[in-house]
Amino acid sequence: MSIVEDMRKKITEMESTIEEYKVISSKLPTEINYVVQSLLNHELNDLRFRLERFTFLKSEKQCTQCNNWIKENEDPTLLNFQYKTTKPVHMTLCFNCMSAMDKVMVTNEAEPKWGLRLGTIKQDRQLGKLKEFEDLGLVKLSGRYIKIHEIVMKTYYEPKLREKELREIQRNDRSKSKK
Repeated sequence: MSIVEDMRKKITEMESTIEEYKVISSKLPTEINYVVQSLLNHELNDLRFRLERFTFLKSEKQCTQCNNWIKENEDPTLLNFQYKTTKPVHMTLCFNCMSAMDKVMVTNEAEPKWGLRLGTIKQDRQLGKLKEFEDLGLVKLSGRYIKIHEIVMKTYYEPKLREKELREIQRNDRSKSKK
């Protein structure tokens, strides 16, 4: 269901609620009737205003994977696929869902990309240094491969690499000052 259809459905429901309230409103005290009627009218006007804004923005596309609304300036990826005689799949994917695959790597990709020695991630995993990330699902053993998310590389390995570079720079500075 698109956002516009959803808003129209809510407006229709609110209008029917107001009609139902009009039937029972004569039995309520005037003060309560006034407050409830104004609240219902305010809610209806708010829904109409939102619908107007959404139709003005023309944002009627929703990602079928994460259910987030796709902004007008974003180009979604449309996937239409059918395998042999199975039911065809029609998906609209947002940028975040499409880029998620780029953020997950196996250790053979991650270590050279981040300047680590081969086997570093496997060793750290075996020593339990990546346990917190494993608990969150950011490091996973898949068969004989270890899959690791970019977040782990940025939060765990990048600071270590920076620290190592700083030590090398300081060591070089000390050796230059001794000469």
